[in-house]
Amino acid sequence: MHVIFLLFLGVPLLSQDLSKVISGIAAEAQGNVAVACSLPGVKLKCGLNEKSQPPMQSVFKLPLAMAVLHAVEQGQFQVHQPIRFLKEDRFFPKTHSPLQDKYPEADVDVPLSELMRLSVSASDNVAADVLLRVLGGPQKVQAFVDSLGIQGFQIKDGERGLHRDNQLQYRNWWTPV
Repeated sequence: MHVIFLLFLGVPLLSQDLSKVISGIAAEAQGNVAVACSLPGVKLKCGLNEKSQPPMQSVFKLPLAMAVLHAVEQGQFQVHQPIRFLKEDRFFPKTHSPLQDKYPEADVDVPLSELMRLSVSASDNVAADVLLRVLGGPQKVQAFVDSLGIQGFQIKDGERGLHRDNQLQYRNWWTPV
């Protein structure tokens, strides 16, 4: 699954024109595509499967980092605080993880800021799960997102679970609308 953001600035497209563009892109994608359109003060009719619940996959790493930063603001953590990368945090079979590649034996301290950078910027699966562990699990991310009043978001599993059972990816979803 790919998440694609389309931004049209200074292009006077009518809703039906934008709808045709989106439908054309969706047809070329040869998969399930979900799009919601929003422009303050303008009524747009260009959504496509906008109320569906596609899996988030790695997109969950952004709200995860936001929840961690909120915990920093609340005094639960410090940005440069060392977090122990435990042997139990490693994934086998191997997954995408610059953290695990650098420290294959684990048992090292890594600054919280580095774990967030690796998780969000490098889409590091192990770093994301370390953040989930120290934060208290997916339910803490869900509670944070809920506290913002955001609806149409559900997270139940971390990367390790998704690697064990591919069907679990459908438990972590978002709605484009």
